Amino acid sequence: MSERDEMIRGKLLDRLTAVGVDARNLVVEVAAGLVTVRGAVPTEDERQKAIDALIGAHTLDISVRPAAPSDSLDGRGRSPTTGTSAESAHQSRYQTDPG
Repeated sequence: MSERDEMIRGKLLDRLTAVGVDARNLVVEVAAGLVTVRGAVPTEDERQKAIDALIGAHTLDISVRPAAPSDSLDGRGRSPTTGTSAESAHQSRYQTDPG
């Protein structure tokens, strides 16, 4: 990622934080000025806040959805890239092969 792209990414993350968006389950990528945001936020209200905060980016591709209630109630959520919870991924790494 270029220095300019990194600066754009940082500013966008600051914007999200400033409007109260929980961005822990968002992936914000910038490549040659093209901004891609994917993932989930706890509520539809936060989704709209995120979109409003990101408007004005150079070229923007937003794919943010409100998280399903089971994804956000316990605070652990699911990874936007793998779809698994951190606990599930941890358990998978330590399973033994019965073979």
